[in-house]
Amino acid sequence: MKKAIWLALALCASVAWAETVTINHIEEGTKGLRAKDKASGQPLWQSSVKTRRITSEQEEPFLLTLDTGAGTYGKDKKSVKWETESYVRIKGQTIVPYQVKQTIKDKSGRTVFLLEKSYDPKTKKVYCQVNGESKTFDFPDDLIDKEMFGTVLANWPLDKKSLTMHLLTHEPTLYKIELKYLGNETVNGVECYKLQMIPDLGALNIFGAFVPKTYFWYAVAAPHDFVRYEGLESGLGTPYIVLEAGE
Repeated sequence: MKKAIWLALALCASVAWAETVTINHIEEGTKGLRAKDKASGQPLWQSSVKTRRITSEQEEPFLLTLDTGAGTYGKDKKSVKWETESYVRIKGQTIVPYQVKQTIKDKSGRTVFLLEKSYDPKTKKVYCQVNGESKTFDFPDDLIDKEMFGTVLANWPLDKKSLTMHLLTHEPTLYKIELKYLGNETVNGVECYKLQMIPDLGALNIFGAFVPKTYFWYAVAAPHDFVRYEGLESGLGTPYIVLEAGE
């Protein structure tokens, strides 16, 4: 769930280049996240993210991430619960998206959103089912999925000022993005490196000045834990939130 970092402008980006981040470490275990409205400080939702390595029947290494949470979410600020199960291939010092399933239910237990994504390296396509409707996207070499984003940013190469890559959100929409290193800041007593995400909106870039800025803070000290996010909860019209690590 935690769509906090994804801008909901339905535009498919080009796939002209590939830049990848070298994965030097993968943090396993359970992390808590807390979201609040930036302006009012009102708590919105909490989630628990469990990450662990697994091995497939073919003895391929994978990273399994299970995200479960609940709270007030979205434009209509309804109470929901969610579960997202994500599998990522580990290939040497890179990670490659493989499969994602996300289920969101309302407080009565009715499923209000069901997303399934399958990444096919042979056809270089991503096949999605969204509430029963099919969508297909290109699968460039630098493509990352939303659920991989934390691991990628925790391995940010501090000698780099910026990187470009492609991001497939849970809308789902494919974006070309730029990540910029803005220097170091202390957040909640932790020295962090600060990153900004800038989406390439193509022909819609003329409206970029009206899209709130998106920032991430990760601990400078290894294993570079997530500390804070500030940006839209999901799409335009959703709250501008602060997302922080917590119990």
